[in-house]
Order: sequence, then C-alpha cells, then structure tokens
Amino acid sequence: MSVLLSAGGLTIWASVIVFLLVILVLVVIILVAKAKLMPTGNVKIIVNEEKELEVPMGNTLLTTLQSQDIYLSSACGGGGTCGQCRCRVLEGGGEILPTEKGHFSRKEQLNNWRLSCQLKVKEDMKIIVPEEVFGIKEWECEVVSNRNVASFIKEFVVKLPEGEKLDFKPGSYIQIRVPKYGQIKYSDFIIEEEYKAEWDKLKMWDLVARNDE
Repeated sequence: MSVLLSAGGLTIWASVIVFLLVILVLVVIILVAKAKLMPTGNVKIIVNEEKELEVPMGNTLLTTLQSQDIYLSSACGGGGTCGQCRCRVLEGGGEILPTEKGHFSRKEQLNNWRLSCQLKVKEDMKIIVPEEVFGIKEWECEVVSNRNVASFIKEFVVKLPEGEKLDFKPGSYIQIRVPKYGQIKYSDFIIEEEYKAEWDKLKMWDLVARNDE
C-alpha cells in the first residue's frame, strides 16, 4: 500500500512540476511578445522641422503631443470618429490604418496625412502640424456653475486663472479635459425642476458614469 501511495505522490508531484513549467514558459512568451509589441524607451519627434521633442514610446501621437503642450483639435477625445486631429507624418508611423482611411482622400493619404489619435509612437518621427496649434493654451479653471438650460443641455461656466484673458473668435473651439473621478451617480446630479419629468421618463437617475483616465 505504501508503494502505491509513493507512486501516486510522485505522479502528483510530476503533474505539479509540469504545470509550473508550462506556466513559466507561457509567462516568458508573454514577456517576450510584450517587449516586441510594446517597446519602451524614448524616441525623438521633430515637429514642423524646427521643434524637437524627446518623448516616451507607447502612447498615441495625440496624447504624446498634449504632454508637450501641443494641442491638436479632438472633439471626440481621441476616439477616431471626428477626424479633427490631423497631421502629416513625413517619417515614422508606419502604414495608414483602416480606421484612418475613411477620413482622408486618396490624395491626402499619398501626402502622408494621419489621425494622431490612432497613431502609436514607436519610433523616431517627423511630423507637420498646423502653425496655429502653437498658440493654444491650457488653463486649470474653477467651475462657477453648471445649470441645465434644456433637458440634456447644460450651461457650463468656468472662471479663468487670475490675469488670463480669452480672446475667443467665432469658429474657434474649446476642448475640456475632465480629471478622472472614478464613479458618479446620475441620481446625485442637481437638475432644475422643469426638466426632471423628462429624466424620470427616461430613467436617467439609474445611470452611473465612470472616468478612470
């Protein structure tokens, strides 16, 4: 009986060792694949043949430029749907992606136009952006009010930092970046009395919003 138990014990140990070896091999494969597909380190981006940036790999070009205070228009927030975050990529960036092609004519594609929100920074690049983006500023503002003017439209009022002035021209845009807030319940929103019936009808109070980025 003891021999049988020993043999059974050896079988169990052998199974455990084989299982651990398989896991170890899979981990090594994943790490190697990650190193190949997600390179780390810094690259250089030359903007408009005059401004040189040294930036980390891995993020989209849109996010990378924002980190360097270069703000391309992006009404959809980097979702690849508005087609506004255009720039020309003269070197680096690889082939244009299927998600970009619908936003450009064939001539524009031949002239190296890309959507910066769809393009990952993986190598040294040379790009051309509109000159006017260098005049764009980012301010941290104080929210003064955020009241409803219709059932689902709000009037968002903010206060500029002391001494700053906004010379807003018709046709210009303002892009609002909201800090991450985790989770917010719609039931906590303050909605004016005249609009509550519509919210009740559509059961808006049951919804929850998340913003982890």
